[in-house]
Amino acid sequence: MSGKDYSQSTLNFESFRKENKSNWHFDPSVESNDYEYLGKLDVNFTPLLELMKDDKNFKEIRIAEENKGHEKLNSRIDEFRKWGFTELNTKSLQMTDKDFPEVFKPFKEFSGLDFCNAVALKQYPGQCLPWHIDTLVGIRNEYGLSDDTDIVRYSLVLENWKWGHYFLAGNSVLHQWKQGDIIQLPSNMHHTTCNSGMEPKLTMTVTGVVTEKSIELKKSKYFTHTK
Repeated sequence: MSGKDYSQSTLNFESFRKENKSNWHFDPSVESNDYEYLGKLDVNFTPLLELMKDDKNFKEIRIAEENKGHEKLNSRIDEFRKWGFTELNTKSLQMTDKDFPEVFKPFKEFSGLDFCNAVALKQYPGQCLPWHIDTLVGIRNEYGLSDDTDIVRYSLVLENWKWGHYFLAGNSVLHQWKQGDIIQLPSNMHHTTCNSGMEPKLTMTVTGVVTEKSIELKKSKYFTHTK
């Protein structure tokens, strides 16, 4: 049986570098630190984690599902499918701040971002989010933000690291994280996340417009939320 032909499914990284004004090396042999550790959030995680135990509180998202209704997203999904990803192995469960605003409130307010959206994600074993960059199309469309608006995304882990839980940012492999750890990726940095372990992987993204209160501008690496 012949193997899958991947010759037409490799991203043209030189073209990507020029189009997105990226200075990243695109060399898997280079040892590079491709994310920034912003600090640790100390809040009561229990109400959110209790909600996340029940899958009925989530919406199922299939990343490699065809026709997302946006040219840039559809192009990326075409690449995923060429690589062998399907609707089944790119499933995840998502819960947003609009579903449970009071529970999500502390996870949004610490960020210091305007037009802030928070999404909690649950990946079961065998589920992956393929190698990609964040387009931030959703938040731009939702709030009518221009392409030159300074939007950032923070990634927050909701539980301590477990075997098989995996996050790759550029050439940097993240593991052994602690609950509340927060990272930020450079703009247009490729990344991927996967659960090849034994338990669900629980994370959150917090996305919004940079302000003078945004946490990446603060010297402190410890964040709390008080009512």
